Amino acid sequence: MNSAPVRKWLFALFGVLLGIAGGTAWAQDGAVREWTVMVYMNAKNNLEPFALSNFHSMAAVGSTPKVSVLAQLGRPSSFRYTDEDGNWSGVYRFLVNKNSKPRPGQALVDVAESGDSTDMGSPLALKQFIQWSKKTHPAKHYMLVIWNHGQGWRFQLAANSALKRNSVRAALMKQEMDTVPVTTPAVGGYRAVSSDDDTGKILYNRDVQDVIAAEFTTSKLDLLGYDACLMAMLETAYGVAPSVNVMVGSQELEPGSGWRYATWLDKLAAKPGMNAEELSKAVVESYRLQYLDEYLTTLSAVRLSAIAELAQSLSAFSDAVRQAGDAELQALRKARANVLSYGASVVPPLRTSVDLTALLKAYESNSKNAALKSKSAKVRADLAGAVISNYASSRSQYPDGETPYGSEGLAIYYPESSEVFYKDYFHEGYLKKNKDRPVDFVQKETWADLLYKLLEL
Repeated sequence: MNSAPVRKWLFALFGVLLGIAGGTAWAQDGAVREWTVMVYMNAKNNLEPFALSNFHSMAAVGSTPKVSVLAQLGRPSSFRYTDEDGNWSGVYRFLVNKNSKPRPGQALVDVAESGDSTDMGSPLALKQFIQWSKKTHPAKHYMLVIWNHGQGWRFQLAANSALKRNSVRAALMKQEMDTVPVTTPAVGGYRAVSSDDDTGKILYNRDVQDVIAAEFTTSKLDLLGYDACLMAMLETAYGVAPSVNVMVGSQELEPGSGWRYATWLDKLAAKPGMNAEELSKAVVESYRLQYLDEYLTTLSAVRLSAIAELAQSLSAFSDAVRQAGDAELQALRKARANVLSYGASVVPPLRTSVDLTALLKAYESNSKNAALKSKSAKVRADLAGAVISNYASSRSQYPDGETPYGSEGLAIYYPESSEVFYKDYFHEGYLKKNKDRPVDFVQKETWADLLYKLLEL
């Protein structure tokens, strides 16, 4: 007799009972909630310690009869970064109740035993988590958080395991940082978001986009949150806009502690009838209160129904600049030189994405072409109309006497030179001939065509 189904049933029952012991457990009762919050926590990398602290932050509030908080949490087996919370490895699905612990005994599902994918760098694992969440905890509204943030982001795919370990536990010495190849991918931005050390796979933005499009066909995903570095980019927003109402993400790197879940979950629990824009504002405000002006930190909420018009006005501007001659190209190149790249503060620095609004403001100050300046201002106005809420620390904005970041809501890909472009691990995604997980913004709009001229590619 095959005893696996019995074991799975007992495992799930045991998990629910333990959840009850740790606080009120809102079981899989078939009731339709106001919100189901799905957190895809890929900690199968050097961000493992932060995943546990974020889980505890969620459990400080937990689920209610009207709000379900679900987490798929993966911890690495190939290399461990902490022995906290039971010192386990693998992938488990949790209904996060008040005072829940991120331990296998309190999980609803052992993903490996269920037969689902444990490769959290694969679109299949994300798809199966969403399907399970919708089936077991149906709701009027859904929020999906892609979790993969942290100070160790730059080292997740480095080959040196000691370097990966130390990047979390202590400050790295410069000579250690210098051993990281410049081609080591930055997990975040327009191309990828999540890495699984056990499998060596990356979850590409195109994968996230395609999974959401397939799973939310009759109605859009209400809110997509990226608790990850560098995700508030026009390219990212454009890709998911057909299937998502609101996106929250950071233009800059995120500190290791990421979002403060307890703060905004507490607001949602108190007002479960809030809509996606209200919830996105609560997330941004909680992040502002958490970091204030201590670091280079940003977070923005974007209304994705406005992205098509924004992209259209940017393409119109791009076409006009391409046709206007060398003087306008030079004005835009000068503007790029006077705006800081996100990730410029780390070693080795990133030099690939900048705030679109700050770039256009700098261009307008350089250009003498009134018609082009008007087109640039139209892009800025459309972008401002798309931004629901925006937070940036003082240093991440326009500090006096310093080269600014700007940080007004959305970044765009603009490497500072052709050399930087070709050294970018993901640069092929910005070629129109690329067929591997194509970036819709690159394929359908004309900013890339202008970029080729600006960089003389």
